[in-house]
Amino acid sequence: MTEVESCIIVGAGIAGLLAAQRLMRYDIKVTLIEKSRGYGGRMAVKTIGDSTFDAGAQFMTTRDLIFRERVESWLAQGEVLPWYPGPLRNMRYVGSHGMTTVPNRIGKSLDVRLSERVTKLRFGKKGWTVTTEPHGGKEKQTYHGDWLILTPPVPQCLQLLGDSKIELDYDEEEELKKITYMRCLTVMAQLNGPSGLPNPGAMDLNHDVLRWIGDNHMKGICKTPGAITIHSSPKFAEAYWDRPEEERIQAMLTAAKPFIKAEVVEATGHRWRYSDPIRIYKEKHPFRKPYFIDESLNLGMAGDGFNGPRIEAAGLSGMELASTIISPL
Repeated sequence: MTEVESCIIVGAGIAGLLAAQRLMRYDIKVTLIEKSRGYGGRMAVKTIGDSTFDAGAQFMTTRDLIFRERVESWLAQGEVLPWYPGPLRNMRYVGSHGMTTVPNRIGKSLDVRLSERVTKLRFGKKGWTVTTEPHGGKEKQTYHGDWLILTPPVPQCLQLLGDSKIELDYDEEEELKKITYMRCLTVMAQLNGPSGLPNPGAMDLNHDVLRWIGDNHMKGICKTPGAITIHSSPKFAEAYWDRPEEERIQAMLTAAKPFIKAEVVEATGHRWRYSDPIRIYKEKHPFRKPYFIDESLNLGMAGDGFNGPRIEAAGLSGMELASTIISPL
């Protein structure tokens, strides 16, 4: 394989950001392209008035030594805070200003093109050409790189590759098609007082409608009491996915009412089509890698669909893919 000088990464979630960081340490020119207005993917923060809500991922944990060292450095810099230990007694960490705190800091140190949707890919002797459509109807942009890393949800990656007439190995493509995700509906509600949730302000629920209720004030990211995030169960998300937003919100607030001790003042919803992966890449293969790579195409894919639903797993997927590109086996 020829020496890598440049790489285009699609997606500025934690997998893409950590992959970019690692590649840049070896003087590889990296351009990240992100269709949203901000960094972090499901590490998302929303605001309602003066209130701040973690809208997607609620915390991160550490099991791997490499990622633990990363989190400890973020902790030392005041970018993450310990929240509370989970069932396995491993600490759950949160961003000090919401879960986007770390992605925002990393993203601002990189060459990231926000609000640009990738519309076409082309691979040839000189590497990859990526065409994007910036938000707001601005002129299309093109980028060139030796390598391409895709980090969006795998069905979106396969759709983009297919639309661009990029052919993958048949067996590998069949494995990629097996990667599936659960859906999640989210409600962010401002109450007229403290939520009354028990300390530490989080409830993991095994409920027909609800999977999670978290108090963003008790978590320490919102100054206003009673700012809660509610995640649905996968079953409820499937049943209510296409219902009107008002109906989805009302059903979830009704289910949450027994757990909270204040009235709702304002609420908004969000749909996560690709929440946690249900089945990951080559899940039952004994020697599986936590990423996809095709060296004949100079193409890689990374993210939670390759390594599991945790932020740590997605981040490590991106880091390990970058390491393989730098030093192929």
